[in-house]
Amino acid sequence: MNQKARSLKQIGFFLLYTFSITWLSWLVIIIVNTYFNALWYGEPLFWIPYAIGSWGAVISSYIIYRQFKEDFSEESFAKYVFGKKIDGKVWVIFGLYTIWRLLMIWIAFGIHRPISILSIIIDLPFLILLGGLEELGWRGILQPQLEKVINYLPSILIVGSIWSLWHLPLWFIKGSTQSSLPFGLYLFSGVVLTSSFTTLYKYTNNLFLCVLSHAWFNGCIGLALYIVNNGALQLDLNWKVISAFSIELIVSIILGIAYSHKNALMLNNNFKTRKGTSFNNNHE
Repeated sequence: MNQKARSLKQIGFFLLYTFSITWLSWLVIIIVNTYFNALWYGEPLFWIPYAIGSWGAVISSYIIYRQFKEDFSEESFAKYVFGKKIDGKVWVIFGLYTIWRLLMIWIAFGIHRPISILSIIIDLPFLILLGGLEELGWRGILQPQLEKVINYLPSILIVGSIWSLWHLPLWFIKGSTQSSLPFGLYLFSGVVLTSSFTTLYKYTNNLFLCVLSHAWFNGCIGLALYIVNNGALQLDLNWKVISAFSIELIVSIILGIAYSHKNALMLNNNFKTRKGTSFNNNHE
């Protein structure tokens, strides 16, 4: 089986596992809400099926790692998650991304109180468990495998759309963040975040930093939804918000394309070097 066929096989199994685990878990909540008046958002028992559904991509990424272990260069799942050793350059990239998020909620959403930012840090473990860990599947499995089949830009659109569609049952769960947002806007934000998280992963080669970035974003959006609107589940979609997302999309795509071109040139040069060495050896 060639590389393209193996990548398509991984993608197929990953999507099957992920959507099955997540949609079945969240469907339980919807059914119990509708027919038994229980498992409402925020209740203690609600978090059991919700968490299982949230971990769909996480569980699937581990299954794929075990099922296709020969396709992974990492010796263990832990190394697959944490990647190479984080150097100073990687920390700078991650730091710039984190600062951008702070600027985004400060300028676009008007959140200026330091205590609000502190609440994100306090809630970060919870945000990692119920959101950030998704990155093990989306950026760890789906995005890189899809890029082996199609080009970078269309893969961003496809992964962003699939990721948004994966959240679809949450629109039927009253109280969820998604239930307050138009799906079209969520789809747009899904493509934007797919682009920025993918670019972050390309430059850092560290999935856990993507996990942290995803959790940090969820915390920022949580502030924008609840604190700005005095506890009301509502997002103020002003021109500043749309502009911030658009800038992020453009910059991340430019950086992603630059990385892809640089990587392609390096591979091409390595191929020419090996070919030249082989030719010289054959004529000695």
